[in-house]
Amino acid sequence: MQPMVFPEVDFASALVTDLFALERVRVDFRTEHLEDPLGLELRRLFQGLTSVMSARIEGNRTTVADVVAEARRAAATGQPAADAVREILQLEQATDYMDELAAHGRLSLTHGLIRELHQLAVQGLEREGDEHPGSYRTIPVGIAGASHVPPAPGSVQADMDQLLEFANKEVPAQHQLLQIALVHHRFVWIHPFANGNGRVSRLLTYAMLSNQGYTSRSAARPLNPTAVFGADRQSYYDHLAGADSLSPEGVLAWAGYVIHGLKDDMDRVSRLAAPRFISEEVVGPSVNAALAAGELTETEADVIYAVARQGKAKAGDLEDVIKGSPSNRSHRLRRMVESGLLQKMSGPGRYVVSLHRNVLTKHVVRRLNQLDMLPAILRD
Repeated sequence: MQPMVFPEVDFASALVTDLFALERVRVDFRTEHLEDPLGLELRRLFQGLTSVMSARIEGNRTTVADVVAEARRAAATGQPAADAVREILQLEQATDYMDELAAHGRLSLTHGLIRELHQLAVQGLEREGDEHPGSYRTIPVGIAGASHVPPAPGSVQADMDQLLEFANKEVPAQHQLLQIALVHHRFVWIHPFANGNGRVSRLLTYAMLSNQGYTSRSAARPLNPTAVFGADRQSYYDHLAGADSLSPEGVLAWAGYVIHGLKDDMDRVSRLAAPRFISEEVVGPSVNAALAAGELTETEADVIYAVARQGKAKAGDLEDVIKGSPSNRSHRLRRMVESGLLQKMSGPGRYVVSLHRNVLTKHVVRRLNQLDMLPAILRD
């Protein structure tokens, strides 16, 4: 395999301008200490949407509403979710796994991690599975719609050795996003697994962004490459193909596409840094839509909105919203927790709003789309 090297970058190029803008994002992430429960809950929803996007890039047309309904059915019955939904849920699990590892320090980019991510992503799937989850391929493969033919199976291990050496190299700050973009393309170029390469490449890119401080466990909207690639699926494939010759020009064009996409994505969702914007412009209209659809009672809607505005609330804070005795109030809140509309935090009886996998989810997604905060691949 041709050695992995950094292409020459013109200091006056748009790519460098985008790199400076994203460096400011990284500084913000490193200095923020957000503990807003509503922002953290929106982050959890966005991580789930990212998994839907990644599956859609591979042709899975499952909707967000389908995922919510099927995940709830599976949890209630103890039966496995449908195959297409399992594909998405497993990507969520893989992302959660990386976040857990990152919480304890820098992620180690190793063969073991990549194989583990592959196993988490494809294990047990019928349509998009792999006969050997967690194992590099031992057969030749092709890439649908691409002229590039991935390396023979005998060179996969050595090629991945080189990729990981490059991925783990300590480089100056101005080269780090270039490094991430180059690793993503070269991983897809190698195609180390029989199936699931696209999904694992996006998980690996997320891991590298996390390592370099371009995402935050406390941000309402984490910087995630899948949102960029999902903005225009064909453009993603075209730019990947344009770099397949490994020419400096093709590789630089690919890197520019990734970095500009990340910058545009952050510009689009920067408003989500403000808790009041989330409660007033995202949650409020979503609650009204669910109420109009008959999916919430007026009391439930009032409680959700009140808790969203406060961030977290105790039962006593809601006496103007839930009339009656304290026991009646506790009973109503307990039922909302059981239905997934609220979560009860550990500690002295505080409640927070839940946006993930309940009747609010589809309305929140529609509202985010109205606010132009979702890529085109999620619009259906």
